[in-house]
Formats: sequence, C-alpha cells, structure tokens
Amino acid sequence: MTSTIWRDLTQTQLDWAYDQAQHATNMVEVLSRCAAHSDEARATLLKQGTLVQRMAYGPTAVEALDWYPSRAPHAPLVFFIHGGAWRRGLAKDYGMAAAWLLEHGAHVVVPDFSAVTDVNGDLLTMADQLQRALAFTARRAADMGADPARIHVVGHSSGAHLAACLASYNWAQLGLSKSPVHTLLCCSGMYELEPVSLSARSQYVKFTPKTLQDLSPQRHLHNFTMPVSLMCGEDESPEFKRQAREFAQALSDHGADLSFRWGAGLNHFEILETFAHPQGVMAQALLEQLQA
Repeated sequence: MTSTIWRDLTQTQLDWAYDQAQHATNMVEVLSRCAAHSDEARATLLKQGTLVQRMAYGPTAVEALDWYPSRAPHAPLVFFIHGGAWRRGLAKDYGMAAAWLLEHGAHVVVPDFSAVTDVNGDLLTMADQLQRALAFTARRAADMGADPARIHVVGHSSGAHLAACLASYNWAQLGLSKSPVHTLLCCSGMYELEPVSLSARSQYVKFTPKTLQDLSPQRHLHNFTMPVSLMCGEDESPEFKRQAREFAQALSDHGADLSFRWGAGLNHFEILETFAHPQGVMAQALLEQLQA
C-alpha cells in the first residue's frame, strides 16, 4: 500500500523533495566525472580494438543507441537507461561501465531518447521510444553474438523509472511473445508518479491520468516476474528514499524475486558513479544479476 505521507507536505517541501540538486551539492562535479569515466572506457576499448557501434532503432535522429559488443559467444547484454530528470543526458556520457562489463563477457547497450521537454512534456513518448529500443536490441542480439534471453535492464534516477516501466509493459503489443527483461536493476528511481505530478516537475511534464496509470510501475506489480534489484543512496532526498522503500515493500508483498540495498553514505549521483568500476555497490548488484 502506498503511503500518503507526501500529501502532508507543503508545495515548497514537495518541490524540494523532488529536486535532487537540493540534496547533492556536488551534482555537476560527479556527473562530469561520470562522463569522464565514459570517455576513458571508450578509449580503453578502442585500444583493445573494440569500436562502439551506433545503431538506429527508430526514424528520428535521437532514436539511436550505442552498442558496445562483447567478443564472448552467446553473451549476456546490459541495457542501461540514464537519468537526468527526464530532460537531459546523452548515451555517450553513460558508457562508464562498458570496459569492465566487456571484460566480464557482457555486451552493453545505451540508448538515446528524447528529452521530455522536446516532446511537449509527454513521458509516454519517451516510454514508447525505449520500448522500441529494447525490442530492437532483443531482435538484433543473436546477430551481435548476444543472448536475447539474458537482457539485463538497468536504470538510474528517471532512467530507473523508465526501466521499471519497461519491465511492466505488455510486450505482446510489439510482437514479442514475452518480456525481453531478464533481470531489472533500478537505482534511485520513482515508481509512483502521483506525488511527482504534484511537484515542480509538473512545470515541464504533462502528467495526464493515462501517464499516471500507465507509467507508475507500482500499479503494475503483476508484471514483475523477473528478478528485481532495487537500490537507493542513504543520503538522497526523503521522497526518493520513501519511493524506494515502498516499491520494495509492494514487490515483496506481491511475491517478487527481490533484493534491496542502500548505498551507505552516498547521495543520488555518487551512487551512480559506483557503476564505473566493478567494486562499486551498483556494479556489484549487477554482477549478482548477471549470474541469474
């Protein structure tokens, strides 16, 4: 059951709770380091003779993805969705885990997709793009040497929200017999959109009744039949921590195969940076899932 504690917050308090810049003063610094980690990973792979492949999954310029191919046969694949409050971020800045994941024998795919501010505030458009990106990835997987039955979807922040939406989608609508999501790792996301819709994020997102229903993963628990790992930084905003706790509880109550962990001493962006090296807490959570 979703808590209604957020209903007791003033507008100022709710806006504060959903503005991560208020809770992580080093946001710009950490995101810059993450982009640098991605550049380093690309440079390392280039020296090893591995080139990232840019592939279009849709007709518009933004509908393309970066595919970091593994040389391992029939390898698992990690599909990473970046955050950015639904309005910023580029795939090239989120390949930070590519080098070490390829060392572990996994392909890495990082899609680009529209900013919500470029699609008239419509989150449903972004969800549709990512559904098509993942369907494209699943269909191309075998030809690329990846195992289409072992696609591990990972997301951070608003990307975690969109990743959870992929897990709760009816994939028959795109011609797939079952969900391509083998496991799901969501770090620091939002899983019930009603409180978010009452925050200042409504200034650039159109939260329609359909958006709230279709894109609130916590309302579609029956679709979470895959192993799910949830994470959140201990130093994040109270609302992001509440969202994580309550989604975890709802999944657990529904009998999901769930693991949940806190990032000790980490804020919203610092926990993302732990994905850049295999010893990091976010990387460790994924490595566990790669064994599934």
